[in-house]
Amino acid sequence: MLRLGREQFELLEGIVLKRHAASISAVLAESWPAMTELLQERWPAFVAAAVQQGRKHGFVDARDLARYASLWCIWGPSFDAKPGFAWAAEILADGRRSAQLKLHQLVHRSREELQRRLPATVGAAPVVTAAQLDAALGRVDVQVGALAAARSVFAAETTVAAVTPCDVGSIDMMVAEAENLQQYRLAANGWQRVAASRANDPHVSWSRAPDAPVEIAVTSHALRGGAPARLNLRVDAVAVCDARVHPEIVQVGAEGRLAWKGRDAARLSLALYAPSPSIVEAGAAMPGIAAESAFEAQTVRITSCGLRDAGAPFGNVALQLRVYPATQYLSELRHPAWSAMLWPAAAEAASPAAVCTLEADGAAVDVAPWQRAWVQLHAAFRTGMERLYNEWARALDNQSPRLEVEVSPLVGQAGFTWGWQRTAPAVVRMRTQGTLDLLAFAVDLRLSGELVSGAARARIRLLCKGRSELKMTVAALGSEAAEGQDLKSVLRTWRFPFTLEIEPLAGAEPATLGVSSGPSPVTGALVGECGLRPRADAAGVQWFFALRTEPVSVSTETSDPMFGAARDIRPMLPASVLVDWSAG
Repeated sequence: MLRLGREQFELLEGIVLKRHAASISAVLAESWPAMTELLQERWPAFVAAAVQQGRKHGFVDARDLARYASLWCIWGPSFDAKPGFAWAAEILADGRRSAQLKLHQLVHRSREELQRRLPATVGAAPVVTAAQLDAALGRVDVQVGALAAARSVFAAETTVAAVTPCDVGSIDMMVAEAENLQQYRLAANGWQRVAASRANDPHVSWSRAPDAPVEIAVTSHALRGGAPARLNLRVDAVAVCDARVHPEIVQVGAEGRLAWKGRDAARLSLALYAPSPSIVEAGAAMPGIAAESAFEAQTVRITSCGLRDAGAPFGNVALQLRVYPATQYLSELRHPAWSAMLWPAAAEAASPAAVCTLEADGAAVDVAPWQRAWVQLHAAFRTGMERLYNEWARALDNQSPRLEVEVSPLVGQAGFTWGWQRTAPAVVRMRTQGTLDLLAFAVDLRLSGELVSGAARARIRLLCKGRSELKMTVAALGSEAAEGQDLKSVLRTWRFPFTLEIEPLAGAEPATLGVSSGPSPVTGALVGECGLRPRADAAGVQWFFALRTEPVSVSTETSDPMFGAARDIRPMLPASVLVDWSAG
C-alpha cells in the first residue's frame, strides 16, 4: 500500500489542479470564444486563476470548477468581491450551504441577473443571455468530465449529480399531553385522585432548523393503556425533488422505525407511547416506594435534500424525546399496636397484623412481598428480645431472670404517592407526597432477676424507657423540597439509656449488695433508627427498623462486716444487633 505524506499529497493536489485547469481551458475556449479572443495569451492564466479561486471556495470536481470559471467569463475575475455582487459574496460565505449548493445558487442567480439586465457590457466581460449560459454550461458538463477523467492523477473521480431543488420552508410543532392524567392528592377524607396539572406547551414555529437537537419530555400511557401524548407536526416545503421521497419524517423508538414521506409527512400526529410499568408485570421484581420507572428514548428526524435555488437551506431537524410512564402510585400503611411480650415465654395474645396496600392509577396492585415483610417484623422483634433475654439470663447465672417489654415500632399510619410529573416542555420530574403519623419507636423494657456476689444477694432491675415519633409530611418535586419534607428526612434515630435499680435481699450472711456510690452505676443503652432508606438495588426506598444494644455494665458495692466494702463493675449485656428489618 502506498502512503503519502502531507507534502506529497499537496504536490499531487497541485498537479491535479493544473491538469484540471488545462482541461477546463480547452473546453471553455470553445464555449466562450469571445472571452478567449479578448484575453488572447492571458487566457490560460485567467482560467488557472479561476480554478484556484474555485478550489478555495470548496469546489473540487472538475465540472464544478469549470462552471465556476464560466461565471468568471460572464462577470469577470473575482466577481464576488466586486461592488454589485453582494449576492455572490453572501452565497459563498455561508457555511451552512454545501459547495454543490453554493455553485447551484450562483448559477441560478446569474441566470436571473442575465434575464433582468439589459444587453450591455459589465466591466470587460460581454453580457450573454440566460439561454447562452445554459447552453455553454451544458457543453462544459459533457466535455470537461471526459477530459478530467483521462488526465486525473487519482483513479476514481466522484460523479456529481445535478442539483434538484428540495427543501423545507417551515415546520410547526406542538405537543399534546395525554388526556385524563390524574394524580393522588391528600384531602380531608383521605387520598383522592384529581386531575393532574399540565405544563404550558407553546406552539413552536421554525423558519430554519434549530442549531441543536430539540429536547422534549412528556408523560404518557403505554400501548393499550390509555390515550397517549402526541407530537403534532406540520411541514411546509418550498420545493420537492420527488413527492415519494421528501420531505421525510422518521420516528425511532422501542417499537422500531416508522417513516412518512411526501404528502404523508405534511401533517402528522405522532403517538408517543410510554414503556409498560414494570411494577405490574407478572413475575417482575417489586420496586420500592418512589421507584423511578424507566422512560423510553425516542427520536424524530425531519429531513429533505436541503437544496434550494436561493437562500440558506432549512437544515435537518432532530427531536430528542423522553417518554415517561404517567402511572401514579399510592401506598398506604396501617400498623396497629402490639401486645406486651414476656420471658420466660408465656402465652401471648396475638398482635394484629399490619395492613399494606398499593394502588396504580386507582387499580389495586398485589403487594404480597411487602405484606409478608411487615408480618415478619413482629417475629424479628421477638427473636431479638429472645436474644436479649438469653444474654440477661447468662449474666445472672439463671437466677430468676425475667424480661417484660412493651414496644411500638413504626406503629400508626402512613401514606405515600409518587409518579412522574411534567413541569416544563423538556422537564419531567418525580413527584412525591406523603403524610406520616407514626410512633417511630416507643419502648418500656424491664429486665429483672437476682444478682449474687459472694455471700450477698440482691434483686436487680435494668429499665429502659423512651419514645420517638415520626410525624411529618413529604412534598418533593424531583430534588426540590422544603427543609425536612424530602424522603431523606423520613428518618428517626434514638438512644435510650438503661437505668439501674438494686434491692438487697436478706440472707444467712450479714453481707449486702447494693448500687455503687460512683457517678455512673450503669452504662449502655438501646440505640437504633427507623424510617425510609434507599434500597440496595436503587429501585426506590424501603421501610426499615434497626435496634441494637450498647454494652451494658453495672457498678455494684458489696458490704461485709468481716471483709469490708468492695466495688465491682460487672458486664451484663454485650453489644449486639437485636433487630435489622426492612420492607418495600
